[in-house]
Amino acid sequence: MVPPSQQARLRHEERIRRQFNHWSASGQIAEMETWHAPVTKQLIDRMDLQSDDRILEIGCGEGWTARLLSVRAPEGAVVGIDLADELIASARARSIDCHNVLFAPGSVEEIPWAEDYFTCVLSIESAYYWHSPESAVREIFRVSAWGGKVFILMWFYAENPCSHHWKEHVPAEIHLRSADEWKELFTLTGFENVEADRIPDDTPVPTDFRTDLHWRSREEKEAFQKEGALLITGRKPAISEPEPPVSIPNPLRIIN
Repeated sequence: MVPPSQQARLRHEERIRRQFNHWSASGQIAEMETWHAPVTKQLIDRMDLQSDDRILEIGCGEGWTARLLSVRAPEGAVVGIDLADELIASARARSIDCHNVLFAPGSVEEIPWAEDYFTCVLSIESAYYWHSPESAVREIFRVSAWGGKVFILMWFYAENPCSHHWKEHVPAEIHLRSADEWKELFTLTGFENVEADRIPDDTPVPTDFRTDLHWRSREEKEAFQKEGALLITGRKPAISEPEPPVSIPNPLRIIN
């Protein structure tokens, strides 16, 4: 029998899966890429990626960020997971020429990968959709390599009031937390050097801007971009190097 807590998670994730598949079919996912791109590219420049990094992207969508990451880690690997199966199918089709990218359907609370593997874990605009952020962060800790880094980017957070009405348009509960609350969660889970930062979007808002579900006026969109996306970073502690063995003189040689 499936425990009630897991049933609740599966119902939540099914609602999210259907919503994002619908947005994919209607073209809204492509629009999200357009307005996520300026901040995402700034984030990638900050990540100090190595050519052999093993990267996990949670909530990969149609894979556009994963493709950017694959260029930065040509000798490594990029794995993208997403609840929405249609997004995964699209990501695979669009990334056929990327030799070091893999996409799979999966939940952040049950990541289909071995522990202590990824040197870098990235999430863009997915954290507030997680059914249980506490369970999700524990799972991220499990699959992160010792010394591995995490980068969690989101626009929906307590200090950004221009995003708060989004919850009215999502058919599932989403989590509105402050920067300090996200920092505390990652710290309590075991990550170290946890920091919160902002990445503003300096892209000019076009004069012919049209309102939609995300922004109700041009002024609101400008204020939203100025407030910036919240970035939570941290590191899974590195395993310390073993102490060298102590050299003990051979007592027989001393006697001799």
